[in-house]
Amino acid sequence: MISIMNIIRRSGIFLILSAVTIITGCRQEYKNDRTIRNVMLSEVTSLSENTTINYPGIVEEASKTTASFMADGKINRLYVKEGDRVRKGQLLATLDDSDYRIGVSQLEAQYNQMTKEKERMDAMFQRHNIAPNDYEKFEAGYEQVKLQLKMVKRKLDYTRLFSPVDGYISVKYMTEGELVGGGTPVYNIVDDSNLKVSVDMPVDVFLKKDNINSARGKVAGFPDDIPLNIISFTPDAENNMLYHMKLSVPASVVKSLTPGMNISVMIESNGNQESGSIIPSRSLFTNEESKTFVWLFDETDSTIHRKEVMIKGTPIDKMSIVSGLERGDKVVETGVKQLFEGEKVNVLNRRDLDI
Repeated sequence: MISIMNIIRRSGIFLILSAVTIITGCRQEYKNDRTIRNVMLSEVTSLSENTTINYPGIVEEASKTTASFMADGKINRLYVKEGDRVRKGQLLATLDDSDYRIGVSQLEAQYNQMTKEKERMDAMFQRHNIAPNDYEKFEAGYEQVKLQLKMVKRKLDYTRLFSPVDGYISVKYMTEGELVGGGTPVYNIVDDSNLKVSVDMPVDVFLKKDNINSARGKVAGFPDDIPLNIISFTPDAENNMLYHMKLSVPASVVKSLTPGMNISVMIESNGNQESGSIIPSRSLFTNEESKTFVWLFDETDSTIHRKEVMIKGTPIDKMSIVSGLERGDKVVETGVKQLFEGEKVNVLNRRDLDI
């Protein structure tokens, strides 16, 4: 009897231990199978802080202009080539104008004949030797020929192409002997009499655009800093979340720079009176109580933790101003609704994501 009871007792203990082992194993397997999510982080910047930051820029020409004939024809001669400097009004090219000259000669002959006839018709009309209706028809025909002559003379003038601006020839599209239509580009002319600098900037600088104290540029090989004046801001950020700024270059240094040259632009700005932190709007999420949170990244163990924030003002182009964060905090920017408290994540560089 004792042996049977021992067997039953031992069997029960074995079953309990087996069940515990199975449950523990399942939990361990679930834990091990949990996928570490990839996220992208955004560093918190302060709206009220003063900034002095360098941004890469590029020197650009004031404008590009295409030079085109206003008439159709075959190119007779091209007087300038790529790289040549030109002046406004300088002859650049000519078309074969033989057909246009023939048209002018024909209409000039007709016009001269009708001019003599008009003298006779005027005298007859004054003596009442011609009906008023016939005289009016003649005058209408005379004016029509006069306008046609003016038009063909203008087309003859259009066989000569003059430079519309001062600058240099950057591209020559045609060769001598080619047929071109009116409006077809023959040359591309760069107006480098005035230069500007183009810079892309992040949203925190854009939000402080009214507080920018100064901007200056530095070009390799150029001894002094170049003072720059702001021309305009593009109010809509592009896909790279950067805003576009244009700055003018002083006339005194224009001749020392060329379009396409790289320039480092230093922008100095005071902080806004309003306090707050700038983060991507997609970093925000709400709970059942309509409270707003972000996921803060802990660099010590690569985990994330929920942090409540308060939105201030209206979002600007996918960026929001919030309170409750510190400058330098790193918040999760992607997939915030799929994450949970204390989760360990893998941080991706921005270039690793096609966004």
